Amino acid sequence: IDSGKPSIAVLPFQFLGPETSSAIYADAIPYDLIQALSRLRWLMVIARGSTFRFRAVGEDPVAIGKALGVRYLMAGTVEVRGADIIVTTELCDTQNGAIIWSERFAGASRNVHEIQADIVNKVVSSLEIHIPLVEASRARLCGSENLDSWANYHLGLQYMYRFNQADNEAASTHFERAIAQDPDFARAHAGLSFTYFQTAFLRYGPSRKEALQDSRKQAERGVDLDPLDPFVNFAMGRSLMLQGELENSTQWLGRAITLNPNYSQGHYSHAFADLLGGQTEASFRHVDTALELSPLDPLLYAMRAARALSLVIDEDYEDAELHAEEAARTPGAHYLIDMIALIACSLNGSRERAERWAGHIRKRRPDANQSLFFASFPFSSNTLRKRLAGALARSDF
Repeated sequence: IDSGKPSIAVLPFQFLGPETSSAIYADAIPYDLIQALSRLRWLMVIARGSTFRFRAVGEDPVAIGKALGVRYLMAGTVEVRGADIIVTTELCDTQNGAIIWSERFAGASRNVHEIQADIVNKVVSSLEIHIPLVEASRARLCGSENLDSWANYHLGLQYMYRFNQADNEAASTHFERAIAQDPDFARAHAGLSFTYFQTAFLRYGPSRKEALQDSRKQAERGVDLDPLDPFVNFAMGRSLMLQGELENSTQWLGRAITLNPNYSQGHYSHAFADLLGGQTEASFRHVDTALELSPLDPLLYAMRAARALSLVIDEDYEDAELHAEEAARTPGAHYLIDMIALIACSLNGSRERAERWAGHIRKRRPDANQSLFFASFPFSSNTLRKRLAGALARSDF
């Protein structure tokens, strides 16, 4: 396994067809991608001056990877058909030449700038998911004694997103190993903060207060080491949110989005903090952005739940029920999401569905109650808390 930070080269795209003024987009789109990807603190991006030397069609990605010293290549094509422009993108593993991810974008040529922006947004958010998955799979091929700090970090991420106690503990172990290998690894501290957040949010351990303190401590350390990393700002905002410091939380989450406007989980967490403060209009805006950027995100269930809770706050119970049940059926959803589904069904008058969710919750988490729910969702409005508490009480929670 290669050691160190993942690396990528974005090649000039191939323009298909006769040369026209549109051919410039075969260079313009990769240039914008390089600019956007360079904002990702976890990814080393090769400069345009090096990558744009590789223009020959059909060059071997493995050979290019060796020449540039990168693990991943991004390539693509641009084609104009009448009044339409079609762009394809492709992410390749340079170790074996395999295609990891690809996408096709199309639209009217007159809207090429909007298409270009959409490509950049979708590529950046997709790479945030696909490259860490490949890195984790690659790390699994080695014995634990051969893993470097980045390999441990990516394995930690994979365990972290499974949302159960055993895997959360495994994630913590990998992040701790990464920090032991590199004490100044800011993102590993942010990952460890996330696992402590999860411990406090889902009450895995007996001391929620201690988990909250540890989450904040690790986030603060990450910020000290790399204040420009969106993930560490995200971790700081999340730790403050669970402590009910919503104003401070939104400032940190807003900073994470400013550092990386394509950071879907940053948008989702901002939406979550907004709804806790009763700011549903802002919450809808951020959750829509998160869903558009990353429709297959590990936190997809939570994004859908955020929308459902915002609809509950706005007393649109019919739509809230639809979105809440969708969230609860999404992979990764935990018992607190089931409680949101119960609340939405109860407030919408769907008593039978509410009781069905109540039974499901008791099987998953026998000690579930209002206290656990409101500790994880520190709403600022007492009126709203009473309304939600009434819905839970009708099912004896």
